[in-house]
Amino acid sequence: MNEGIYLGNNIYLSEERNHLINGNITLTISEKEKRLLSYFLRNPEKELTKSHLITAIWESRAATIDDANLTQLVYKIRRDLAAVNLRNCIKTIPGKGYIYIPEKKKAVQEPVMADAGSSKTECLICSALTIIATVMALCTLCFFFWRS
Repeated sequence: MNEGIYLGNNIYLSEERNHLINGNITLTISEKEKRLLSYFLRNPEKELTKSHLITAIWESRAATIDDANLTQLVYKIRRDLAAVNLRNCIKTIPGKGYIYIPEKKKAVQEPVMADAGSSKTECLICSALTIIATVMALCTLCFFFWRS
């Protein structure tokens, strides 16, 4: 049984254990990575500025943190998400910040049931083609034996 926050593609984030989980794959992430990923998950499809993210993640230490620290942290999250088969969900907004785009649930398609009539027609056509191919093969063999 999976625990935690569902990210899509059968992937979960366990905030209690700092794990990304996909089936049998369990990947431990750092506290900062977990905090940033959790923040993205709570703010899906919102443009988040770099300064806003730095303040949210580093809190009282935000004044001493620069963009490079955030860039490195986002890189690590992307790498870890890719390791559990979730890619391209954190997009860069050049010069501004980032946006988290959650995995869209795929619509379940109902199987298309063929008409009984069309199924019978297809079977008849296939049978006729099989008979024709067999007759042609026999005619070809007879022709070769007749010529020799």
